[in-house]
Amino acid sequence: MKFVNQKLAGLAIVMAVLLGLETPFNAATYAFIFTIIGGKHLSWLFPFVVVVIGGYLLFTLLTYWNTKVINANVVTINQRLKSALLRGLLRERMVDTKDFVATNLSFFMNDLKLLEDNYIRQLFTLISLAVAAIVTLIYSLKNSIVLTLIFLAFMTIPATVPTRFRRRITARTETWSQRNNRWSGMLKDVLNGALTIRQYRAISGVEAKTNVAIQDVEQANAKAKNTIALSDGVAEGLFYFCTFIPIGIGIYAAIAGHISLTQFVAIQYSSNMIIGSARGVINSFNTLNSTTKIRERIRLALKSASDPQQVTAAFNHLRLDQVTFSRAEKGVLNGITLNVNRGEKILIQGESGSGKTTLLRIIDGALKPASGQVRINGQEVTRFEGMSTVNQTPIVFNDSLRYNVTLGLKFADAAVLKACQRAGLGELIAQDGVGYQVGEGGQNLSGGQVKRLEIARAILFDRDLIFIDEGTASLDEKTSIAIHQTILRLDKTVIEVDHHIPATVRPLFDHTYTLANGQLTENNK
Repeated sequence: MKFVNQKLAGLAIVMAVLLGLETPFNAATYAFIFTIIGGKHLSWLFPFVVVVIGGYLLFTLLTYWNTKVINANVVTINQRLKSALLRGLLRERMVDTKDFVATNLSFFMNDLKLLEDNYIRQLFTLISLAVAAIVTLIYSLKNSIVLTLIFLAFMTIPATVPTRFRRRITARTETWSQRNNRWSGMLKDVLNGALTIRQYRAISGVEAKTNVAIQDVEQANAKAKNTIALSDGVAEGLFYFCTFIPIGIGIYAAIAGHISLTQFVAIQYSSNMIIGSARGVINSFNTLNSTTKIRERIRLALKSASDPQQVTAAFNHLRLDQVTFSRAEKGVLNGITLNVNRGEKILIQGESGSGKTTLLRIIDGALKPASGQVRINGQEVTRFEGMSTVNQTPIVFNDSLRYNVTLGLKFADAAVLKACQRAGLGELIAQDGVGYQVGEGGQNLSGGQVKRLEIARAILFDRDLIFIDEGTASLDEKTSIAIHQTILRLDKTVIEVDHHIPATVRPLFDHTYTLANGQLTENNK
């Protein structure tokens, strides 16, 4: 409900009520034909035709306006829902989240589209169908309560069909969703490697894999739709059976003189409309059931989005207490203990594969330890906002240099320029400006410029706690020394992991540790 605009939703209900009058209007005009014919009221014919044509023109306009109102509701709900979902996904992103990009790309592009068509729009359809059924029922009851109730009693039988097929529909849809996610991930992988595939003339080898995935996802989609069609077919067959029995009863009542022909026609026509609306309701519920897993996933993602906000506070103290971590049943970190106070500069060295990056990811909250505690200012590390990270492989967005440094947040131009200059990007900015488009994956920048970009980002954000993961590894020694001198002389707490640090930089660190065999040992200065 929090994603719904109440005014738009109220307008949609009003439109549904107005459109709901179309069914009893149809029934009344159809029954009135028999009144004109039976009473030979020729003078009523022209006014009747004018009123009917005018009525249908009005309902045609109402149908168009209703579509616009529903589309406006869908736009609002999608905007709010997708924004909240993205916020939740970004908050729950962890280093070890499997297939994060491919899975969530498929979720946004495919599953949410399915949710729009099979849930959001179906809810508005249900409102229209329910209103039409209720208004028509009132009209029918005014003609004959007993015969109307007979029609409705038979109508309840097909209503049990959706419950019989709900589990099967949900299971089929879940299978389609899983296979579609796998296909999306595979397609992304193939497109990323398209140049290599072409260079090696290996298209036929890739097709052997992708064709199977395409076939699996299409077959799963067909099975899901076939199951829904079967449910609809069973319900429709029961509807026909349950429609003509009460019609026979109505014919008998008309012949016996218990009701007039006009009343019978009105009730029979109204009942058909009520049954049609009910059948539409059942079909809608079958469609709604196909989104059960998607809605559950949304619920979990929104739970992450609604978690308490991160704490913005000054950094005072970091403590790791007996932290352990394993990967593929192989121990990486074993009982790590570390204390870092405000303003200290910490260097952690070790061979490649010793777990330096893993340790840093645990400290900044991107990985969860198997055991032990990581606390900043005595609180969970994931709730602390005042940190920045210079990654070993920087993430670059297909946007301007300014956006990549600011990440879309508002900073003064002078602050952005100063940060870029301190990171060694002054020459690039002087030549191309902060609006320079870096390209997909930073393709318009050199490797060193990409690294400097993320260093500029860390300087600009001016966080109390800065993590550096091989931050200057791809830079020449002179630039590495200059950047280290810039960062390490800031009034910040710095934790850096690197296997090679220039000798002239080492004295700038307060403590140096070596990570080996899962153990962290402090070196003597």
